[in-house]
Amino acid sequence: MSLYYEDVNVGDELEPLPWTPTTDMAIDFFGRDNPTNPAFADAEAGKRMGVGGALVPGLLKVAWITRYVNQWAGPDALVSNLRIAYRRPDVADRELVLAGHVVDKRQEDGENIVELEVVTLADGQPSVRGNVQVKLPTKG
Repeated sequence: MSLYYEDVNVGDELEPLPWTPTTDMAIDFFGRDNPTNPAFADAEAGKRMGVGGALVPGLLKVAWITRYVNQWAGPDALVSNLRIAYRRPDVADRELVLAGHVVDKRQEDGENIVELEVVTLADGQPSVRGNVQVKLPTKG
């Protein structure tokens, strides 16, 4: 089902979505031979480093944020801009919650742009903050 520009208002909340990235999901995202940081490739290395397990790659969280927004907006929308700020690391096998709300709505160069603030929450605290612009269709 498509979402239309006319149906969106500043302040609208996106339904929160719980998500638990597993250790395998986190490790497989970069590959098990990732030389960048041992905590991305090995849960035990993450524990030895004091982070509690395998780290969830930031790009995996960006992918989930993009998917979350796409599911909210529908198949006729287009994510046109994405800015992300990483606030703190997340550890696999711990629940995260994706949440967001509409912060702006405007027509620009003939396009219907809705701007969202989206966060990934870990224990109620933001670990990733994002600003996402979506182009929505008009009714009719």
